[in-house]
Amino acid sequence: MSEPVFIAGDWGNTNLRLYLCCVSPSSGAAEILATQSGPGCMAIDNNFENIFFDLVADWLEQHGPVPVILSGAVGSNIGWHNVPYLDCPVRPEQIAAGTTVLHSRGLDIWILSGLQTQTALGTADMMRGEELQLLGWMLSENQKSSTGEQIVVLPGTHNKWVRVVEAEVVSFVTALTGELYAVLEQHSILLTQPMAEHFSKTIFLQGVALAETLETGQLLNALFTVRSRQIAGDLTAEAAGSYLSGLLVGSDIIGSMALLGQAGAEPPEVVIIGSQMLSHAYQLALGSLGIAAQICDPTQIAVTGYQTVYQSLKRDREQ
Repeated sequence: MSEPVFIAGDWGNTNLRLYLCCVSPSSGAAEILATQSGPGCMAIDNNFENIFFDLVADWLEQHGPVPVILSGAVGSNIGWHNVPYLDCPVRPEQIAAGTTVLHSRGLDIWILSGLQTQTALGTADMMRGEELQLLGWMLSENQKSSTGEQIVVLPGTHNKWVRVVEAEVVSFVTALTGELYAVLEQHSILLTQPMAEHFSKTIFLQGVALAETLETGQLLNALFTVRSRQIAGDLTAEAAGSYLSGLLVGSDIIGSMALLGQAGAEPPEVVIIGSQMLSHAYQLALGSLGIAAQICDPTQIAVTGYQTVYQSLKRDREQ
């Protein structure tokens, strides 16, 4: 594994993102040379090998057989190859070393282990893919010297809220926020128009404000206000998606922070790692609830994580 070029990929439930990376001799940092995208694991009928090699065919023709590092649902029981979870608490070097190799068409493909923990609900929780982003974030320049307790949220289909103490992933909880919004948008009477082109900051914050008033178990009741407010005429169909989003995001923040032991306390600044749209929505909602938040670049963080795994594998081969 002496080549400075490697392929990295986040193969989640809904999307596949592949990066052709090269470690710069001058800076020592990995740079993205090219990208590819494809279907997520839920849309694949066990055709992982063909889809992967079709997408990277030009890269392999140009660079020959190179190391491949994949994270995400590709390592789950619905993925290409099921790999074990690492138990929390876990440190960055353990995440980087937690790989299982798959040999396919002359390539060594390393798939990252996910993380698992026991939550305050007394149940198991798991993540796959987010551990790679956590690894990259913990090893980024502005985090290397950080101490104390930090909260990281990785919004997406299944949001992950992570408690990090002294550069160690101690615990996390999952919120089904993104998937629930999609289900309600596509299969319920609550929304008749998509939100994509009609996001309203004001209406979104109305949803967050309602979430802040709810008692335990009242979210199901509050959800119907998305419909009743439209019938009453004080919420337009165009703005209903923003209102529903605010209600779900607000409920997610309040519930997840409580499960991580942050209820009633002075919470630490929350770090957000996600798409631009989701990150800004969470920063807006957190700010309205009195919680400071900073947004990180998810692509650069992911590349840092993949490079760390690549270097760990390279050291193992050279020993």
